Amino acid sequence: MKVLLIFPPQWTPYRPYLSLPSLSAYLKEHGIDVIQKDFNLETYDLMLSEKYLLNLQERLNARFEVMDSRDKLLPGFEQRYFNDLFIAKSKLKTISSKVEGAKEALRNSAGFYNPETIVNARNTLEQALAIISTAFPIRLDLSTLEMLMFRGTLKELKEITLNKVENPFIELFENNLLPFISEQAPDVIGISIAGNSQFIPAMTLARLIKSTVKDVHVVIGGHMVTLLAESLKKNKELFGIFFDSAIVYEGERPLLTLVEHLRDDMGLDGVPNLIYANDGKVLVNEISPPENLNSLPTPCFDDLPLDSYFSPEPVLPILASRGCYWNKCAFCSQNVIYQGRYHCRDAQKIVEDMRNLTQKYGARHFAFTDEAISPSMMNKLSNEIIENKLKVCCSTNVRMERQFTPDLCQKIHQAGFKLLYLGLESGCNRVLEIMNKGMNTKMAAEACHNFYQAGIWNHLYVMFGFPGETEEELTATIDFLLSNKDIIHSFHVDNFSLGKGMEVQRSPSKYGIQFEEDSDRCFNISYDFSVSSGVAYDQARELAANCMETIGKEFEGDEILAQVTHHYLPLYLLHYEKSDPLLKSILPTNKSTAVTHQRVNRHSVPRIKHGLVLDSNRFNLLEIQQNIADGTDILASPKPTSLIFDPDTGKVMAIPKQALEVISLCDGNISFKKIVQKLAHKHGIPFNRAEEDCAAFLEAIVQNEFMDL
Repeated sequence: MKVLLIFPPQWTPYRPYLSLPSLSAYLKEHGIDVIQKDFNLETYDLMLSEKYLLNLQERLNARFEVMDSRDKLLPGFEQRYFNDLFIAKSKLKTISSKVEGAKEALRNSAGFYNPETIVNARNTLEQALAIISTAFPIRLDLSTLEMLMFRGTLKELKEITLNKVENPFIELFENNLLPFISEQAPDVIGISIAGNSQFIPAMTLARLIKSTVKDVHVVIGGHMVTLLAESLKKNKELFGIFFDSAIVYEGERPLLTLVEHLRDDMGLDGVPNLIYANDGKVLVNEISPPENLNSLPTPCFDDLPLDSYFSPEPVLPILASRGCYWNKCAFCSQNVIYQGRYHCRDAQKIVEDMRNLTQKYGARHFAFTDEAISPSMMNKLSNEIIENKLKVCCSTNVRMERQFTPDLCQKIHQAGFKLLYLGLESGCNRVLEIMNKGMNTKMAAEACHNFYQAGIWNHLYVMFGFPGETEEELTATIDFLLSNKDIIHSFHVDNFSLGKGMEVQRSPSKYGIQFEEDSDRCFNISYDFSVSSGVAYDQARELAANCMETIGKEFEGDEILAQVTHHYLPLYLLHYEKSDPLLKSILPTNKSTAVTHQRVNRHSVPRIKHGLVLDSNRFNLLEIQQNIADGTDILASPKPTSLIFDPDTGKVMAIPKQALEVISLCDGNISFKKIVQKLAHKHGIPFNRAEEDCAAFLEAIVQNEFMDL
C-alpha cells in the first residue's frame, strides 16, 4: 500500500508546512510506504519562470485589445483592468528575464544579508505574480490567493475546477503533477488543505485525480476541511467527483487507520474522524481523541527540496504543543482543529527532535508554529536547549503573561529564541475584556519590557474594529504603541474580520453584530457583517492602513521589516547577532532622488533607455490612471494616445505620435545635430525649427529618465 501526500498551492514558499512531514513520519513509523510532495513550492517555481511568463503574452495582448477596442470604459473595474493589462503586457518581457535571478537571490546567502537584495528580488517576484493575476481573474502574491470567480457556492466550485481559461492550476497539474502521480502509482493520495487560499487549487487537483487516475483513494484533510465539515456532509455529490473521503481534526491515527482498512479490504466504518459516502449517503464516523504528542515521531522532511524554498538555509517548522492553553479569545478559530484541547510534548523529546533535524538536514533555524507556548513550557524547553548546548535560532507565538519574568526572558534568549510574536490586539482594557484576552495593558507593557531587555525581538499583532470598539478606543491602542515604542520592536495592524468557528460568529447577538450565512455559499469561511455600535468594518480597514502608514514610521523595527519581512527577520537576527543585534545598520536611508536637468546641445548623443515600451492605444492611459487615483466616476472615451513606458520604474509619458520617429534615431550612435539634420531634410523643414522642437521634446524625455545624453 503506497501513499502519496500532497501539499497544494497556495501557501507561502519560505519553508515547508508541518502537516506532511508529521503525517509522513507517523505513517513510516507504522511501516507504510509514503512519499510527500510540496507542489505549492513547485507551483511558485513553475509560474515564476521565464517560460511560463512569456507564454502569457498572447493572452494578455488579446485581452488588452478587447478592452482597447471598446466604445467606452466604465469607471471602477473596467478602467482598472485596462490599466492593469497595459502594465502587465508592457512589463512582461523585462520581468520574465529577471525572475530566475530573483529566486536565486533569495536562496543564496551571498548578498542575501544586504536588505536591498531582498527588496529587489521580492519586488520582481511580486510584479511577476501581478502579471499572472492580470492574465487570469485571480489575486496571487507570495502570501495569498483569491479566486475572483469563486464566491463559495457548489455551482461555482464545479465550474471553476474545470475552466482552464479562468483557473491557471489545471494546466499546471496536468503537465507537471499528474505525470508524477502516474509514475508513482499510489494507492492512496492525501491532500492537505491548511487554509482558504488552498481550497480551489486543492479541489481542482482532487477532481483531476478522480477523473484521470484509476484505482486510487483520494482523501482530504487539514484545518480548512475541519472548518467545512458541515458543508461536506450536506453535499454528497462531492464524494466520488472530487474525493472519496475527508478526515477532520488531527489526522495521524485516522489516516493510518484509513490506509490499513483500504489495504485489508475492510469497511470504512471503523476509521475515526472520517466523512465518506456509501450507498448514496454521507456517513460520519466517531471522533476519536488525538494521539499522545509524546508518542509521535520526529517530523520527516525527506522528499522535500529544502534547498529550493525561498530562503538561503532551511527553516524548519516544529511544534511544542497543539491547541491553545487559553482557548478563550472571541476572535480566534485556530483551535477548532484541536477540538479545544491543549496538549504538550515533553521538552526532552522536543530537543531530541531539534537535534535529529539539525543532524539530518543541517537546520539551525526553527519556527515553532504553536498557537501559543505557555510560560511553563518555555521554561522547560529553554532549560533543555541550554543543557544540551544546542546552537539554534527560534521564533514562536506567546501570550503576554506575568510569568514571563525578566529571569525567564533572559533564559529564553539564551536558549536561542530571537523573535516572539505577541497578540496585543488592543491598547484598551475594555476591548481586551470583551475580546476575552485574559490580560490588560499593564501586563502587555511588562511583557514587552522584559522581552526587549532580554534582547528578544518582540513583534506585536494589533486588531482594529473588534465589534463594539469605538474610535476613541482605537486611539488608545495607538497611544499604547507610541508610549511604549522604546520597548516594542515592531508591530502590525489588521482589521477584524468575521470567520467561521469564532466565538463571535457562534454568538453574534452577544457581540452586537449581524451577518447572513447564505446556505448556497456553503464553502465560505468568512462573512460580511455589520455592527450595532462602534467602528464599522470599512472604517477599521482604512484606519488600520493609515496606522501602518503613519505610526509604523515611528518604529525602526517596522522600517526594517518593510525591507526583510518577518519571514527573514530570524535569519537576519542570527546573522547580525554579535555585530548589530538591533539591525540598525540596515535601516533604510533617504537617498536623494533629485534629477539633474540636462540641456540638449548639438554635440549631445542621446541614447534611449534599454527595454522601454513604445505603444499607441485608443484610450488615454494617463487620464485613466488619474481617474483611478482620484476615485472618480468619469467615463473614459476613446482618445488615441502614444506612450513611452519604463517597465523598470513604471513611469509612463504621453508623446506626440510623430515623436516616435525621433526616438527611433536616439540609439547612442549619432549626435543630436545629425538627428536634426536627418529629420529636417526628410520633412523639408528649416533646421532651426526642427532643432527647437526636437530639443524641447528630448529634454522632457531626459527629465523623466527615459533617455541619457
